[in-house]
Amino acid sequence: MPEIVQKVRIPYERKEKTLHSFLALKFHDGDEDKAKVESIETALNKAGIEITLMARDVEKWGNANIPKDKTLMKDYAFPAMMQCDCNIIEFSEKGVGLGINAGFCYANGKPIYVIAKKNSDISTTIANIATEIIFYDTPEDLIEPFTRIVNNFPRIILASKSAVRKQQLKDSSIPFEVIVSKADETPDSTKSFKNQLAEISMRKAKTVFEKTKDRGLRLIIAGDQNIVFDGAMYGKPKSIADARNLLSRMRGSEEVFAYTGNAVLLAKNDQILQSVNITDVARLSIDNISDEEMDNYLKDGTCLSLCGGISINNALFVHLKEGRLSTARGMTLEYAKEMMSSLTEN
Repeated sequence: MPEIVQKVRIPYERKEKTLHSFLALKFHDGDEDKAKVESIETALNKAGIEITLMARDVEKWGNANIPKDKTLMKDYAFPAMMQCDCNIIEFSEKGVGLGINAGFCYANGKPIYVIAKKNSDISTTIANIATEIIFYDTPEDLIEPFTRIVNNFPRIILASKSAVRKQQLKDSSIPFEVIVSKADETPDSTKSFKNQLAEISMRKAKTVFEKTKDRGLRLIIAGDQNIVFDGAMYGKPKSIADARNLLSRMRGSEEVFAYTGNAVLLAKNDQILQSVNITDVARLSIDNISDEEMDNYLKDGTCLSLCGGISINNALFVHLKEGRLSTARGMTLEYAKEMMSSLTEN
């Protein structure tokens, strides 16, 4: 019995130097078109492009049924296109569906790359909305131009492997890639708490900037957070005992502070075009939890990966009293969002 088609789910976290593209072409039944798709995909993969193809990924080569109240284009193709970084249209052979595909992507600001066998006739309409038209003899001819496209494609880069900051980007439906900075995170204790964290976050961002000077337009995001309580700053506890001791003192307090250093760099090749570097503060309250509640919270060891042993992300007894929720979570994402428009304007 044929299965029911499922919507495509494309992860927001992209591999380094990799794009995810929707691939559209006029498709015919039979193994010849499958072989054509496979050869094109192999070339695109070598250039750093992963693809989503309706005939394969949704229709399962004709082995999956579309529910009677759904349509392939509106209910499955359009949502997949919106999740992709760009759209590649194989236009060696014209088709009405290809025009609909192109028009939808153009209206939604998705770059459109038209590929076609040499001497193919590209319609004026498609030519006018295409970001670039690439002619080829064999699929191998696609590797060089798409390697260039991938390298110069505007991208958001998170300079951290932090699961919390990754989740913040995913929750905001922002595609990104991760390049761990491995920068020195030793604080300068002669400086204020705010300056220490701002400096470390910028150190992370600039380290990734140096690593990516061969890349085109990109937004590099970095953060560094510590908990400040009773005039002292706390990073990750070294043991469960340390975490318990600090939490015992913080419980019942409304004067626990999440200090979050933020650094955002808009860069192109070896130039920094814009930058933000600031430490924000969110005031937190901690419920006056019992010893038993505290032990239940601490026992799985998650606290050892959290500054001050606590996080508003996973502790129901931690509450935001003042400041931004994003700051309390681990990164003031609003700064990056404000600069994201520059990825298309430059």
